[in-house]
Parts: sequence; structure tokens; C-alpha cells
Amino acid sequence: MAATLGVDHGTEGLRFCLLKDGKTRFLEVGREDASGRSVLPLLEERGFLDADLIGLTYSMADGIDAITDLRLVERRGQREAVTGEFSGGGTRLFDEIKGSGRRAVLIPGMHRGIRCLDRRFRFLYSHMAASEKTALAYHAYLMVNREIAAPDMIIADISSNTVTVGIACGRLFGAVDACLGAPGLVHGPLDLGRIRLVDSGRLSANQAFYSAGVSKMAGLGIEEVLDGRDEKADLAREALIAAVEMEVAGLSRLIRPQAIVIAGSAGIHRNIFGRLKEVFEETAPVYRLDRYGAAEGAAEIAQGILQGEREFLGVGVNLGADGESSG
Repeated sequence: MAATLGVDHGTEGLRFCLLKDGKTRFLEVGREDASGRSVLPLLEERGFLDADLIGLTYSMADGIDAITDLRLVERRGQREAVTGEFSGGGTRLFDEIKGSGRRAVLIPGMHRGIRCLDRRFRFLYSHMAASEKTALAYHAYLMVNREIAAPDMIIADISSNTVTVGIACGRLFGAVDACLGAPGLVHGPLDLGRIRLVDSGRLSANQAFYSAGVSKMAGLGIEEVLDGRDEKADLAREALIAAVEMEVAGLSRLIRPQAIVIAGSAGIHRNIFGRLKEVFEETAPVYRLDRYGAAEGAAEIAQGILQGEREFLGVGVNLGADGESSG
């Protein structure tokens, strides 16, 4: 079987999954480490570049409408400048992979151009989820359906952002991003107070988004929110849990999930996962994804492409003149 590498360009760092000879290997490089040096030599040194195809995620990826050969991608797959914190490590890696001539595909985010998404979501929201959420959703779908038949499911990914993704009839249905619904630990939606701060010129919209997570609102560090025992930390956790419950419950009215998957560094934390699992099990079986889920999903998409698949959760593939295209 051909070897593939999956790359998760996440908020906390770069994560890699190598699928080779029936075995799975993982590697993580933190944001600060990635921003200060070239990552490609490290991958080569660890044997992670011994891959026939790379499945790459990068930021919003809203400038492409299909899983696209990297040679066909312009502006790194972005419509406009990135929203959120920027450190440069993922950008450098993207450019290095593209410049190396290695065979790679870029996975799109969920946005209006993705035709399989429910038309109501496409009408309401220009952007619903970054590209790593597409890869995460694919891995979650494969994992759950190895155990039970679940063409309809919801994935709640809770970390710096909270993004909730719906899959219906084995296709991406829609998603709710942190700027639209439940906050994460760092980012969150702009309520009236933050809109006023933006209008007054005291904050940019991006700064307002980046200060609306529960840790920022509570004035606490991330670990304090997750592990703290005082009243402020407890309230921040309770608020986060309540917001995620509301978001999943709302999406459940549209999808009727046969499974619910919880992911993300906050979602799988012992002080949050158990609470959510207890509530969500009233609706459907609950599964847990580890921190490498998106990287593994990107590698699984690359593996599927090499095996001739041309659609993943309803998202097509564009390999240009050198390969078949669909979607």
C-alpha cells in the first residue's frame, strides 16, 4: 500500500500522520518551534517525507472548492488574509512543500463554494470551518462507521475554537464556527459589547474575535480554565460546556445524529469530556477523537485518492490535467 502523509495546520501547532505499511506514526511541532525554523528537514530526518502523496490542510482554505492538487492552488487557497492568530510556521511549511515538487493536495475548508453543504448554511454563512475540520470530519466518519452504521453524525471540536460539524447521509451538511456560535478557549463570537468596541475603534474585528474565548473573558490562562477549582474557572468551564450543548442540540434538530464525536484539547479534557458525554448519550453513542484526528484524516484522504476515490464526504477532487477530477 502506498504511503501518505497528513498535515494538520492547527491553532496550537502542526501535527503530522504518516500511514505506511499498515502502520500509523505521529509527530507534533509546536507553533513557536514551527515559526522559528524550517520543518521540512525535521520531517525528512524522521522519515515522514517518505510518502507518495501529502494531504495538506492550511487555514480557512476558502479559495478552493475541491480537494486540489497543490500545483493548481493560488494564494495558498485563501480568499483573503487570515483571521485569527498568525505565527508563520504553517505558511512556511506550505510554501516549502509546494516548492519541493512533492505530490500534494490541499483540502478545502467548509464555505459557500462547497456544493454538498446544505443550501441554507451556504446562504447564511460565507465560512463555516477551516480545512483541518474537513479532514477531522472524514477521520471521525471512518472511525465511527467501522463500529456502527452512522451516516448521520455530529462532531464537536473544542479547543482554542469551538467548531461543530454535521454530516448527513455520508456527506458534509454544515458547520458552526467559533465566530458564529459557541466560543472556544481563546476565540469566540462577537456579541453586542464587542461590536461596539469594534465600531468605536478600540478593537479590530479580529482582535475582538481573538478575545472572546472563555479564558480571555475570565482573565485566566487555558490550564487555569481546564483545571482550576475556583469560582471563576468553574464558571468559564460551565459556560463553555453550556454553549457546546446548545450548539450540538440545535444541529441535532436538523440532522438527528446516530453518533456524536467529541474532539479538541478542551473537548477531550477530563473535566469537560465526561460532562458532555453524559448529556450527549441521551441522543446518540458518543465517541472521542485524540489530538491527531485531523492529521490522520488528511492522510486517509490522500490514501483514498491514491486508491482512486474522487469524493470524500461529498467534497470532490481536482487533480488537473495529470489526473481525474470530480466535484
